[in-house]
This record gives sequence, structure tokens and C-alpha cells, in this order.
Amino acid sequence: MATEKTDVVIVGAGAAGGILAAELGKAGMKVIALERGPRLTTADFTPHDELRYFQRQELRPNARRQPVTWRANAKARAYPLPILNYGNQAGGGTVHYGAVSWRLHEDDFRARSQTIERYGAAAIPSDSSLADWPLSYADLEPFYDRAEYDLGVSGKAGNLQGRTIDGGNPFEAPRRRDYPLPPLLVDQAGALFETGARKLGHHPFSTPRAILSRPYQGRSACTYCGFCQAFGCHVGAKSSILVTKLPEADRTGNFKAITGAMCYRVNSDAGGRATGVAYYGPDGSDNTIEAELVILAPFIYDNVRLLLLSKTAKFPNGLANSSGQVGRHLMAHIGARVFAAFDDRYVNIYMGPSAQRHTLDDFNADNFDHGGLGFIRGAQVSVSPADLEAGPIGAAISMNPPPGVPRWGAAYRDFLAKYFARHAAITAQTENLPYADQTIDLDPDVRDQWGLPAPRLTYDWRRPNELARVEFMTRKVEELGRAMGATQVWRSPLGSGAPGAHHEGGTRMGSDPATSVVNRYGQSWDMPNLFVVGSSTFPTMSGFNPTLTIQALAYMTADAIVTRYKSRPGPLV
Repeated sequence: MATEKTDVVIVGAGAAGGILAAELGKAGMKVIALERGPRLTTADFTPHDELRYFQRQELRPNARRQPVTWRANAKARAYPLPILNYGNQAGGGTVHYGAVSWRLHEDDFRARSQTIERYGAAAIPSDSSLADWPLSYADLEPFYDRAEYDLGVSGKAGNLQGRTIDGGNPFEAPRRRDYPLPPLLVDQAGALFETGARKLGHHPFSTPRAILSRPYQGRSACTYCGFCQAFGCHVGAKSSILVTKLPEADRTGNFKAITGAMCYRVNSDAGGRATGVAYYGPDGSDNTIEAELVILAPFIYDNVRLLLLSKTAKFPNGLANSSGQVGRHLMAHIGARVFAAFDDRYVNIYMGPSAQRHTLDDFNADNFDHGGLGFIRGAQVSVSPADLEAGPIGAAISMNPPPGVPRWGAAYRDFLAKYFARHAAITAQTENLPYADQTIDLDPDVRDQWGLPAPRLTYDWRRPNELARVEFMTRKVEELGRAMGATQVWRSPLGSGAPGAHHEGGTRMGSDPATSVVNRYGQSWDMPNLFVVGSSTFPTMSGFNPTLTIQALAYMTADAIVTRYKSRPGPLV
């Protein structure tokens, strides 16, 4: 067994871990980051390898070797999920994601209080564990700003210090300055979406994206190649952690990345202090890193699994779990999706990056009156491709045909031939509430390639509040498709109750150690030198993609460690 010593060990070098590595390294702290996958380079993404990255999903975990199982409820049998939509390399999911980069609304941080103030406590489902965050938008705004300018985000402000700016999102929380880069070019689908939305009195705008619309900090601008979602960027225009913060961490001289490393335990002593981690190396060796500070920053499944696997006599239910909250309050986005097909025009939605799209925020969060609707919270609505990076094959997989068109044979072939370049998908990405019985635990029957129990999800989004929200949003999206001038508008099936995209929760942050796992900085209540950073700490999810908020929280945690914890280790209050 090999042993190394360092100041800080970080598990996971993705959206959060890469930022923490760079910021702590710049502060003079010796940092080792463990990454389960490889560290690729921009050259690995040239030419665009559709077989490797789209069909074989090499930038994501192998679902057979690193399984995650799902069941709808505690009485059902769990089955492995077929595709795992998160990262498995240095840079994490930021390497292959669509790069949508949202700030949350002010009321996203206080969803419980906002709901009670406007509609009364009875509006919250009795079985929901809806909670306010232990921090406000104002607390996080400086770190949102830091992330946008450090990494490079393209967009248009809609609220500059309380002043509404035409062309941006009028519902956004106030920001201190505009985005560092202007929005990406408008594509045909975005133009149609904007026209239709304005016809209905809505407020469309260009989606903010961590993709360079112009050269920035020595990196090239987007070439609009179309190979974005599921792919790494061949020119480095996508502001992934791989091309931004990891090189910055390297330059500090205080950073070391160990790839092919599978962390399986957080070590701790009898006094309840984290002492480091144990991991399997790429050659199967068993290794240990001793560290003064342990930071967990992988995807939420592995955050939860590591804490549960690391139980001791002092912590028999897993580390950081004296509250019994580890693994609870799992959330995921569900998309109420509608297809819109046009007889009189080409839309060519496969052209340009998948995140090159338009959005409206009118029905998100509490931006509209929910009185009498039978649900709370909302959804962000965008026009988007239907997994078209793989061309007609991808469309055939993802574009469910309208009623009357079969899923096979000549009629199906003719439908795809006509509408492949003449259709768009419009999706309402719904904010689902947290429920304590939606959980992640250890599967007793399924193990991964290292012999470790697989994470098991117990989750079913089909609850009255969520079903009412999805139906309301689907009708709004159908109306929008017709306003865009579509010849045909039809719904995509909702499918099972399995979790959708952007999984969050499992190590909830809070102000009370009895009801949460970590504080606002991701610091464990039970073990002050153990931090958990990422979307697993989110108390609620919002209708927005979580990545920019993960990154802002990573900057905030790094700042607290450097300015306060480093000189005086202990609880951060």
C-alpha cells in the first residue's frame, strides 16, 4: 500500500473539484485530486468521433462497470440505469455538457418561505421536505460573477443592479455587471421561438452558455460545429474545467492529479476527524492519501456512496450522517417536451451547439401566479435539439413521431426523411420538489467493477404536485409551438417515474445540524475537516441547470477555506 501526504485531497476533478484545486493551490496549499477517469486534451476531440463519444458515451461512466440502479419505491426491485449522464474524466461533466449556465432566482433560495408568504403553508405538499437554503442569492452573487468571468460565459443581462435591460431575462436576479461575452448567434429555431413567444406576450432571450462567442483569455471562439452535447470541444471554446481551472491549478506548482483512481473510503480517526482517503489505482493497487483537509466533489451518487461506505464505530450510519439525512431528498429535472414540425421551412436544429437556443422564464420559479393551479414552482422553457448530434440516427432514437405515424416501416422512414431538418423540440424543464423518501443508498445486490455496492436510487417523480405542473407546462409549450407556426405539434411520452437530468440532493446543506448534512460552505457538521461540494448539497433544485451554481458554491467554499479555515481550522459559522 502506497501512502502520500498532502494538505488537501479532493475526490473528483470536475465542476467543483477543479475550481477548488486551483483556488487552494494559488493560496499555497498542497493539493492532490483523485479522478476516476482519464485526463484528456483538446486534441482528443479532433476529429469529431461520433462512435466513441456519442454512441459509446466514453465521456460518461460505463453503466455496466460502474452501475447505478433505480427503483420506483422501497418495495420494488432495482434495475441498472442504461445511461449515466455525468462525467467520468478530469473536468467532469463540463467536458461533454451543453454548457448552459444559469444563476438561480432570488426566490429559488427561499422556496419554502416564498410559497408560505404568497399562498400559505397548505400550498406545500404535506409529504414534501421543501426547505430554504442557508444562504441567499446576495451571498452567492459575487461568486456567480467570479465564475462567469473566470471561466467565460456568453449571455445578455436582463437585470443590472435592479435595472431591467431589454433583450435579457427580465425575471433574473440583479447582477453587478453584464456577462463577459455577448450571446451566441441566433439560429433558425431560436428566431422562430422568439417570434412565437413574443406573439403570446412572453419574454424570450438568449440562453446563457459557458461557450465563447468571441475569443477570450487566449481561447478560440465557438465554430458552431454542432458537436457539443456529449462531445468535448475541438477548439477549447467550451469553458470546461478541463481547459480553464485545471491548467490554472497546474501553474500553481502545488497541484497533482491522479487519474484512474477509484476512491472507496474516507479514513477517519477515533476522535472523529477525517485523516485522508483510500483509493484503488489504475493497476488495482490499494493506496492511501493522508491529508489535513478532505473535500468530496464527485457526482452526487459518489458523494453519498463514499459517506455511507466510510462508516465507523463512531459513525455507524456513515460519515457526516448523525442527522440521518445522508442520501435523502433526491431531486431531478423532468422535461415536459413537445415536438413542432414545419412544412414550409427548414429549421436545421442540428446546426451549431446544442445549447445555442432561446429560453423564456415566464413560467419558472414563482414568476407567475400559482393560485388555484394545484402545484407550486415552475419550469424553464427552451427550444432545443432532440439529441441530433448523431444526425438522422439520433433523431430516429429521440424524436417520437406524432399520433398516426408508426415507429417502423416505410411510413416512419418517410416521416423522418421529411421532418428531420424541419422540426424542433420545445422543453419545459420542471423544478421538482424534494421528498425525504426519494433517496440514494447502497444496493445490496449489485456491485461495480471494484466490488463496491452500486448506488441505488429510490425515486418516482409522479406525485400530484409534479403531475399537475407537467400538465400545465405541456399545454403552455404546445401553445408556443403553434405560435411558432408549426404545422404539427405533439407531445413526447413522459415515460416512467425514473429521475431525469441534473440530479441533486443527498447531502443537503442547512442551518440546523439536526436536519442537514453540511453547512452553507459544504462543511460537515460532524467532521469540520470534511467538506462536500456539488449539487448533492442543494436543498431545492430550481428549473435551471445546476452547473453555474455548483461552480459559484465551489468558489465560495474555496474563499472560506483560504481566508478563514486555513488560519484557524474548525467550524465555519
